Amino acid sequence: MNKEKLYKIIYGEEENDYIRRYLKDSDIINGYLSEAKAFEIFYENMIMCNEYIKYNFENLEEIISNYNEEEDYYEDEYQIFIIKPTFDLNITTKATEKMGNTLYYDNKLDLYITGITDLGTSRIIVPTDLKVEEENKI
Repeated sequence: MNKEKLYKIIYGEEENDYIRRYLKDSDIINGYLSEAKAFEIFYENMIMCNEYIKYNFENLEEIISNYNEEEDYYEDEYQIFIIKPTFDLNITTKATEKMGNTLYYDNKLDLYITGITDLGTSRIIVPTDLKVEEENKI
C-alpha cells in the first residue's frame, strides 16, 4: 500500500519558499517531485494548445526563459499549455522555473501559458528540481 506522508515541497531559494502537501512515494523521484504531481499541485487547470504561440506570439511576455545558458541555445518546446496558476505569480514563477519549463503571459487575453521541453516520456517518471523533504505532522 502506497500511504501518503507529509512533505515540504521547496519551490524557491528563500527560507519560506515551500508548501506542505501529503505525497505518495510514487510522487517523488530521488528526493524531487515528479512533473505530473507538480502540474497537479501548482496549476489548477491545464489545456493543451500547441498552436497557441504560433498565432498569438505578439501578445506574449516571456516571464521565464527556456534559454540554456551553459549550451547557449533555446530549448525546443514540444507542448504548450494554457494554465491557471493555483498560487500567486511569485510562487507560480518560481515553481515553473524549478519544473524546467518556460512561462509566458498573454497581455491581451490575460492568460498564462507554459511550454514543456520534454517529449515522449510519462510525466510520472520525469523529475523536477522541486526538492521534497519529509516532515513530521503538524
